[in-house]
Amino acid sequence: MNEEPAARSLVDQLKAFVPDQALTGRMHADLTDALEACNWFVSAVGTAAERPLTRDELESLLVDIEVNMLQHLAHHLDSLRRDMPAVLDAIAEPDGNEAGSAADPDGTDLAKA
Repeated sequence: MNEEPAARSLVDQLKAFVPDQALTGRMHADLTDALEACNWFVSAVGTAAERPLTRDELESLLVDIEVNMLQHLAHHLDSLRRDMPAVLDAIAEPDGNEAGSAADPDGTDLAKA
C-alpha cells in the first residue's frame, strides 16, 4: 500500500490554513512514514501469526518491531507533537481561510479538496 496519497490529501487540506511550506512538508513526511510503519507492523504481525515461530524468529521479529516501528514511529510522533499546536492554532483562527469564511462561505471548497 502506498501511504503517500493519504498523507498528501490530508496535508493538502491543511495548506488552506497553514501556509508554512516547511511545516506542511514536515507533516507530510511524518504522516507518510508513520503510516508506513503502522502498515509494516500489521503485515509483520500478520505474517508471524501464520505459523509458530522459533525462538530465534521471535527474537528477530521483536527486534524488528523495536527498530522498524517503535523507534521510527516515536521519532515521527515527536515531530508531529511539536507541529500540531501551530496547526491547530491556525485552523482555529477566525480570520483564516477556514470553511465558512468569506472566501468559502458554505465550506464547500474544503469538502472538494
